[in-house]
Amino acid sequence: MSFYLPLISLHYKNIKITETITSLWSGCGEIVRCRLDEKACVIKAISVPDHINHPRISQTEFAINRKHCSYDVEYNWYLHYAPQLPSQSRALSCFKAIKHDSQKVLVFADFAAEGFTCAQETDAHIAAIIKWLGYFHAFHFQVNPDALWLQGNYWHLATRPDEYENMRESTLKQHADKIDKILRNCPYQTLIHGDAKLANFAVNNSTMDVLGYDFQYTGGGVGVVDVMYFLGSCLNEQQLEDTADDYLASYFRHFSGAMQQFGHSEYTAVVLNAWQTLWPVAWADFYRFLMGWSPAHKKVNAYMRKQYQITKINFGSKLA
Repeated sequence: MSFYLPLISLHYKNIKITETITSLWSGCGEIVRCRLDEKACVIKAISVPDHINHPRISQTEFAINRKHCSYDVEYNWYLHYAPQLPSQSRALSCFKAIKHDSQKVLVFADFAAEGFTCAQETDAHIAAIIKWLGYFHAFHFQVNPDALWLQGNYWHLATRPDEYENMRESTLKQHADKIDKILRNCPYQTLIHGDAKLANFAVNNSTMDVLGYDFQYTGGGVGVVDVMYFLGSCLNEQQLEDTADDYLASYFRHFSGAMQQFGHSEYTAVVLNAWQTLWPVAWADFYRFLMGWSPAHKKVNAYMRKQYQITKINFGSKLA
């Protein structure tokens, strides 16, 4: 019997598992489509193993605890934060969050049954998600990340000591701590999704509404960190060179409108100036992670390296 069935049977009488959609990362559970008391649902069942089997991650207690924390954050996010989201930056509806010891079950709406499809690498979908990010960050402007990651995203330096040690000696490695501090010390913080890749969004092609999901690394940060990671997840090197500035400008337009809508307009100008300056720094920080995790990764490209060079020019005194 699957470990999650006894948990959901305490809350639902009629349980019909119809399809296993996918396994979670490195044996941490599974996602299944089902009907619970005749309602179309998707279950995310989480049980982190004692040993993580991953080709690039050493089997340290630190790495396993990081994964445990990520699922705690996701559980807290759906319980306390997701219900408050505005319509422009909705999350996948969570009907129930169940926890027993280290096991967790999140019961979601089946977004396919609601007319949504997995986001695709199209201009329309990318633009819609950029808008989602703008509203998400404005809505959470200066919100404290209680019960979330103090610093959002899965690659920030404090959570990646193994990858840092794996880096070859270089100026990038020497600058790693100072790059991280530049981002953390920005006075204009929000909540960031933290894993805002294309695969973590769904879009309704009729309305262009967007749903976000997989909030395991949500926490404090600057908005351009999410935008950087999102564009890097769906654009290649040439596309980044050709379109990144335009998408960033679009993000700032949506963010500005949302800041006015949510009553933060007096901060808009200074935030835009600060975050625009941090755009190359966000890339340099992710570049640092990749060079310790997988130096040959396809995301390491000329655009990313150029942003690190810009960071050195713009922040030379802080990196010295």
